[in-house]
Amino acid sequence: MTARSAPVTADVLTDEARRHYQENGFVRIPEVLTPSEVERFRAASEEVVAQHGPEIWGAGEDEVQVHFVAQAWLKHEALRDLALHPAITGMAKRLAGGPLRLYSTDILLKSGRETLNTLPTLVHDDETGLPLHGIDRTLTAWVALVDVPAESGCLSYVPGSHLRDAAHRQVHMTSFAEYRPIADIWPDYDWQPRITVPLKAGDVAFHHCRTVHMAGANLTDNPRMGHGIVYMDDGSTYWPGTEDAHISHMAPGDPLDNEKFPLI
Repeated sequence: MTARSAPVTADVLTDEARRHYQENGFVRIPEVLTPSEVERFRAASEEVVAQHGPEIWGAGEDEVQVHFVAQAWLKHEALRDLALHPAITGMAKRLAGGPLRLYSTDILLKSGRETLNTLPTLVHDDETGLPLHGIDRTLTAWVALVDVPAESGCLSYVPGSHLRDAAHRQVHMTSFAEYRPIADIWPDYDWQPRITVPLKAGDVAFHHCRTVHMAGANLTDNPRMGHGIVYMDDGSTYWPGTEDAHISHMAPGDPLDNEKFPLI
């Protein structure tokens, strides 16, 4: 397949793709970004990583699941353009079925196999770690800035898991120390099918905030680099939870309706 040379619009999102998202809680859209856009956003991401130094998601230096740079859209103009990219935001709104605001963007980096302490990303959903209330439409766009085959730690999803009832969800954490294994909350989890979704550079995978997902370790020689962009319901409010410096100054119940959380 020949890569697109011109930017796409949200119109490439088919009815079939929307149905797949509604039923399964995730969907992969190929070739959303052009090769030149991928190159621009990847170069900007590498620059931000070099300048700011990535944080670690894991149990410490010896057990790294993901290196990340939070709120990357505030640290480089190109990454602001990525977070507010009209094709990505347009698809997000159509999938969500209502108005959204930008909540956060993270550069997500998994080192290659030369780093012996890299681990798979734990099984989770995004709702659990978001310090937000009122997020029925909230979703994540996972943007691949390099090819992400299964061997490099692409995401796997549990189809339909976003539809499980509240009794089988850990709805909120005040710290990651409160994380509970999915199987403890959802006893049927171990028997649920999982679908692994490899991505080519420029592809975007969208998933609902309640969709259970995970990622393997990066077993290739090349770093896995992508962006996780969270778009939240327009009416979301602050619900104190896992530490997030750009929001923790707010009072419980405050609406997130200012320029730090632009309407898309």
